[in-house]
Amino acid sequence: MTFGSSDPNVNINMNSSTIPWVNKVKYLGVYFLNNTGKTDLTDTMRRFYGQFNNIMSVLGKGSHEMNAVYLLKTYCLPTLTYGLENAVLTENSKHKIDIIWNNCFRHIFRCCWRESVRPLQYFYKSLPMSHLIDQSKLLF
Repeated sequence: MTFGSSDPNVNINMNSSTIPWVNKVKYLGVYFLNNTGKTDLTDTMRRFYGQFNNIMSVLGKGSHEMNAVYLLKTYCLPTLTYGLENAVLTENSKHKIDIIWNNCFRHIFRCCWRESVRPLQYFYKSLPMSHLIDQSKLLF
């Protein structure tokens, strides 16, 4: 299968029916943009924030930082990183993913809104998302 052509004169047929050209293609839960082959992460980010908000609403406003970080890494992180091993990401997309990950730590600990969260991530043995994505690409 080839991505990247938007020529309306080229038809793809399957079982004698024509498949129309679309702007986004969903494959294994990841959306690919047809002209560039890059990924669209809006649906992934929406699911991640939904899971994170559910975790935080169940834990409440107590001192459950260890539990929140554990649940974040266990349930939310796989949603955010699914399919990124072979995805083409722009620097802007990587930056958005880093912001999401950092804001989760800021929200859990209710601090660091003007400072770096790297000391918190170091203390909880968590890498920044850009490093996790690069690591998963190397391991893939």
